[in-house]
Amino acid sequence: MPGVKIGIVISPTCDVPSNFIGTGRLEMLPVSVYARTNVFLDRRNEEETLRLYRLYLQRHETAIVTQPLKPSQMVDLFLEQWVTRYDRIFVLCPDSRRSKIFANATEASYTVLREYKKLRAEAGLTEPFILRIFDAHILFSGEAVLAFQALRLRDVAHESFDGIRRSLETVRGQIRAYLIPDDLYYVYNIARTRGEESVNWFTYKAGDLLDIKPVLEMAGGETRPIEKIRGFDKALDWSFKHLEALLHENRLSVPVIVLSYGGELDRIRNDPRYQKLFALGQQQKVAVILSVLSLSAGAFVGRGAFSFAYAEK
Repeated sequence: MPGVKIGIVISPTCDVPSNFIGTGRLEMLPVSVYARTNVFLDRRNEEETLRLYRLYLQRHETAIVTQPLKPSQMVDLFLEQWVTRYDRIFVLCPDSRRSKIFANATEASYTVLREYKKLRAEAGLTEPFILRIFDAHILFSGEAVLAFQALRLRDVAHESFDGIRRSLETVRGQIRAYLIPDDLYYVYNIARTRGEESVNWFTYKAGDLLDIKPVLEMAGGETRPIEKIRGFDKALDWSFKHLEALLHENRLSVPVIVLSYGGELDRIRNDPRYQKLFALGQQQKVAVILSVLSLSAGAFVGRGAFSFAYAEK
């Protein structure tokens, strides 16, 4: 429908670069971050995220806890900013089985849909407002694949709201996301307290003694180790070879590969394997996107973890 403005809202768990975020691009539902006695609001600012990594995830003495906004706080954001800025809104939420963002956003949507009419009428807007809360069924870099697809369809293909929704529903089941922790302390000791048991005691101890890094695959709402590789650099090597094969075999259903790293991004940018993958992506018109791993991911897998995701045909 010509003239209809579509908004796309994400949370800081979505591993996109900071320059993807802002008015008219990806809007942000912040998350509260608790570390020791300090409270921060995570808006996915990369410099701030790296600072918190250095302060609180450098050693094992502090656990970071993240909490989504309350439904009432989400309502305020929608009514004060977004219901008059956009006619249609997607809210892309991390897997509802591992995050309360979807539940809180769904609860908030009932109030928003009851109260938006007066605000839009006062702004002279006659187009009905539509809000969709979308469960990504995936986390972190996997969410970013969906966000990229929504942006691409809206801004490049000029797809309709329903067309974008249908595409996201299809792509959601095709996403594979991978996490490689450098420090197994967090994924064993912290993640287990939150119901995540993809690394058992034996893997944790073997990892400590032999420098074994598990490759954790997230797909279909499940997380499981699919490889065990000795040394973080060799795990990176496995990752880049895997991604190169995807490109050579033309197996991507969305033209993007998302990479994220829980540390200074120059470590990845300056790696010849990344540069080779980036160049190959340019040749095949596939975006290779690199960003800082979200604090929510870092709270599970620690500083220095590497993640990548894509959607496969």
